[in-house]
Amino acid sequence: MQYLDLKMDFMFKQMFGQPSRKSITMAFLNALLHRKEDDRIVDVQFENTELTKETEDGKTGRLDVIVRTNLGERIHVEIQIIPQYGMPERLLYYWARLFSSSLSKGERYETLPPTIMIAILNYPLFPHETDRFHTVFHIREDEEQFLWSHHLEFHVLDLSQFMVKWKKYRRDVKQLPEWPWLTMLSAVDCRTKKVDEEMVRELEGVAMTEQEILEALEEWQSLSVDPENRYAYEMRLKWLLDQLSNIRGSREEGLKEGLEKGLQQGLQQGLQQEKRQIAKKMLEKGYDVQTIHELTELSWEEIEKLK
Repeated sequence: MQYLDLKMDFMFKQMFGQPSRKSITMAFLNALLHRKEDDRIVDVQFENTELTKETEDGKTGRLDVIVRTNLGERIHVEIQIIPQYGMPERLLYYWARLFSSSLSKGERYETLPPTIMIAILNYPLFPHETDRFHTVFHIREDEEQFLWSHHLEFHVLDLSQFMVKWKKYRRDVKQLPEWPWLTMLSAVDCRTKKVDEEMVRELEGVAMTEQEILEALEEWQSLSVDPENRYAYEMRLKWLLDQLSNIRGSREEGLKEGLEKGLQQGLQQGLQQEKRQIAKKMLEKGYDVQTIHELTELSWEEIEKLK
């Protein structure tokens, strides 16, 4: 079975953003949010995120997943493979727009629903602050740590760090409810078109006892062999690889320019140092400042400092 990469936003939307697969979406969200018993999501309504048909140039509409839950919450799930500049502010902006759009004219602010942002990334968002793969954010008072409001909640899931933890601390990772779903998202690399067979076997083992994982695996297989899905996936992948190539090219060009600039600066500094050494020897032999200035092009002030 050649599975398609669920990290690709097109495939992610197909798996987790369709009413026909609502049970998978609910199981996925409950696992990521660590919801249990009375806190569990038991129903969702999908909101339109203007998904458009894939085109030859890879252009598409928004591929996020936004739902309203039976608990009165709005949840926005975004997945990103390519690192984006200003991602924390971008996610905050998305949350603010979603939160404010929940209030109709004339309604009271108290009617605003809790709004949760889930960002699934394939790179660390806070590489210097933490090495955890699942971080959760609220607004709390600095000293006493009480919540400003339960209406704001951010989850960041770093799949690259999940892979590190999975390889090193598998037994501990498997205690977490989100691990099968993050494994599903991590098992395929669209850039190399490789499937981690060990991860797939782990998922198949879980599917023997968990109906939701079995259903998700079956749907994943079905989506992966569908000709229309595969075509749209390949078009999106082509666009993604072009974007990555452009980013890599820009970085390499920037590095080249930086090296050239550094070399030029180094040569200039070396030339100036050589001029100063010549000027110093000329001073020792009794040349006047005017002559040294004319021959070395050093300023009078620089020459005076060499005396």
